[in-house]
Amino acid sequence: MTTTVENTAEFVRLALPLMNRHGVPMTPRNYAVWFEYVAGGNAALTEEIDRRVAAQQPFTEAANDELYQQFVSECDVGAFQRIRVEMRQMLREVGASLMNAGQDAERFGGRLSGTMQQLERSQSLDDLRDAVRTLSDEAREMRESTHALKAHFDAKTREIQTLQQELDQARRRALTDTLTGLANREALYDALERAMGDGNDLGQPLCLLLADIDHFKRVNDTHGHLVGDRVIRFVAQTLKRMTKGKDTAARFGGEEFAVVLPDTPTNGAVALAENIRKAVAEARLVRSDTREPLGQITISIGVGCFRPGEERDGFIERADQALYAAKQAGRNRVVDEQTGGDPVELTTR
Repeated sequence: MTTTVENTAEFVRLALPLMNRHGVPMTPRNYAVWFEYVAGGNAALTEEIDRRVAAQQPFTEAANDELYQQFVSECDVGAFQRIRVEMRQMLREVGASLMNAGQDAERFGGRLSGTMQQLERSQSLDDLRDAVRTLSDEAREMRESTHALKAHFDAKTREIQTLQQELDQARRRALTDTLTGLANREALYDALERAMGDGNDLGQPLCLLLADIDHFKRVNDTHGHLVGDRVIRFVAQTLKRMTKGKDTAARFGGEEFAVVLPDTPTNGAVALAENIRKAVAEARLVRSDTREPLGQITISIGVGCFRPGEERDGFIERADQALYAAKQAGRNRVVDEQTGGDPVELTTR
């Protein structure tokens, strides 16, 4: 299928709202899939997506990856290169409008000069009337040209604003974990890199919490994965409720979470971690369908403190070692990596 500059703009405008509607994160791979879908040149892909939509099947991470691998991966380079065409086309149209406006103004200036000479040469009332009529006609043409230019720019402004809004929504989706609403791993890394930059440049303290739900496999095995997902969402809501300001709470993967704490010293991070641990441990969760208690849900938390000049992965590794120490020490506790792996003494329930 041949994709022209003109219809590429329409494909871009169609793909983004569809991805938002079906909860598809805005990643390069996913975008390539939905661009191909709206372009209509991949019949097998179109049939498969239509089938999933009709069956109300969710576009999970696994489903999105399957669509890409099966239908798009081989032609991804060519498809993705067309994404840039929309912005280029808009720039061309705006540039052409400016050029046309300049040409119209130049022509009007030339005609105005000619009309002024005609006025100077007028020898009778009829000559003067003809000159005024010519001037009136030229002014009307220029006014109509200016009005058309303004309407064109207004339309382009609305198109760009709509596209920007859709891109902003897609960006938020791309940085949000779909199950919990927390930041995802990519957003976590972005927040951590920014905070580490401030730590290096401004000397601000920075801590990282890594938390893991204790015995989560037991929850899934006993109550099923739907209940397990609800437990993950409960822990996520607790983190969201107890963090604020510049803090970033994220789902690190599976039943593991992370919290970036900029401008926070170790003692403040440990105190927050303990408050989070207690809030989770003291909750009494029950199944919504049978009202059966789930038993006590607990989390273990490792606390790492940033060392200026270190790499991101090394920082995360130290927090992860503290988390591992908390698990090894009996779970449901907080361990600060600066204490040399000794767990913070807490009373477990």
